[in-house]
Amino acid sequence: MVAGGLLWIVHGYFRFVMPYGPDAVWREDLNYSPIISTELFLLYNAPGVLALLLSAWTALSYLRGLPRTRPGFQRAAQILATLAILFGLVAAIGVAVLFVPPTTGSISFGVPSLGLALAMAGLAVGSDGNRKGQSRLLVFTGLLGMFTLPVQPLMYALALLPMAVGTAVFAVFGAGWVALAFILSSEPRGRGREANVPAPEGAP
Repeated sequence: MVAGGLLWIVHGYFRFVMPYGPDAVWREDLNYSPIISTELFLLYNAPGVLALLLSAWTALSYLRGLPRTRPGFQRAAQILATLAILFGLVAAIGVAVLFVPPTTGSISFGVPSLGLALAMAGLAVGSDGNRKGQSRLLVFTGLLGMFTLPVQPLMYALALLPMAVGTAVFAVFGAGWVALAFILSSEPRGRGREANVPAPEGAP
């Protein structure tokens, strides 16, 4: 989780600040953005692809270890986390073949899918009184992930928000992942599965 969170922060910085100039430029005649610098394209997009794959895989592993208190929310969260992994794989292919649309498009849709998975996970653990803080952080981080979808057209297409907003959203999103890692590491080992362990015979 920590590695994924840090990569989200790096992704937001490179993708929206573009400190070394643009990696691709929109062309109306082609209806997409051809790459003008392969090195910058890899630098700006590789952190986001790695962050999406790492975070989605971590979320899926976390969900599999939860007690079955709210199976509907947990099942939906697992499906969404799996979908985020698929988006990450498509984005990785886009980076490998140096093609902008599948790379940026898959990251753009993969992050909200991952965010919704986190929010569902937060609702799933919300019934556990000992996990209230964890539940709130999951929902908050998940909402930030979902917010990355509408914020991008507000910055690019409508120019209503500065690019710094995108950087800030991904920075807080990444910080949420880091905070989750510390919260989960402080839990006793095996606690997440204790509800799935059958009681011994004769136990009340």
